[in-house]
Amino acid sequence: MQYSPGLLRFLPFRHAEWPVGASYPRAVPERLDLKDPLKRQALTITVASKGDLEVIGHQRKPRPAHLKALTASIERMGFITPLVAIERDGKYVVIDGQHRFAAGVELGIKEFPIVVVPEKLARRMMSLNIEQALNIPERSTIALAIYREMLEESPNRKEDHGDVVDAIETAHLLTLGLAYERDGRLAGSAFEPILKKCDGFLDTPLREAYELREQRAGKVQEAAKKVKAVEDALKAKGAWHSMARYQIISSANPTKRARKPSDFDKTFDKFIAALEKLAESPEGVLGEKVE
Repeated sequence: MQYSPGLLRFLPFRHAEWPVGASYPRAVPERLDLKDPLKRQALTITVASKGDLEVIGHQRKPRPAHLKALTASIERMGFITPLVAIERDGKYVVIDGQHRFAAGVELGIKEFPIVVVPEKLARRMMSLNIEQALNIPERSTIALAIYREMLEESPNRKEDHGDVVDAIETAHLLTLGLAYERDGRLAGSAFEPILKKCDGFLDTPLREAYELREQRAGKVQEAAKKVKAVEDALKAKGAWHSMARYQIISSANPTKRARKPSDFDKTFDKFIAALEKLAESPEGVLGEKVE
């Protein structure tokens, strides 16, 4: 069995055979294999060198202020929270703790404690974030990156398959992710009240569903342009204000009173037609109550 003095540094528990107060004459094994107490999934605790670690591509970059604060905290307290990683292609890929990893590298740490989990958990853990809740563009970007990875792996798997639903959770984030790629200034959150009611997971293979998602992203972009046209009409009349966009969308929203899911294409066709009418007489939206 191989031994790692590095792991001993992070797991200083006392073996029953060691006298109280004595130094530790035995090295701890390089890898400790365990089972999680709830699902009984295989876990491994070990130490990995900086060169053997990389961050999964779906993660967002840490804000400089957050990284600075985290670095200062680790410098005061030590690196006491392990990274969570999967093993892939001879590397440990960090799926939770990328900000701690970056802070540790900044401090010159060369070996990191890690908990290795089954690869199937990687996508499900992407929503974990210790800094703050992700905003809509970030959630959409991550969802789309995971979706493309699954598309490449299993193009014939249906979009409403349990594994896809578990990894993505909210289908309309895929549509918004594609729309954001085309227009980074899109106010995607303003369209969520409509998308939540008409943009669910598709009973279609991923290779075909992706093309439909691109078409839906185009419809969202078209609707965004129509909303701007109504905003411009309000500005021309001196009636625009900061919440006007939400009033416009609420006024034209054909699903506002709907209790059941709606068809995407029919919904957005009606939505766009209503926006075109509003552009002709925009004052009517000003009394709209935003839901």
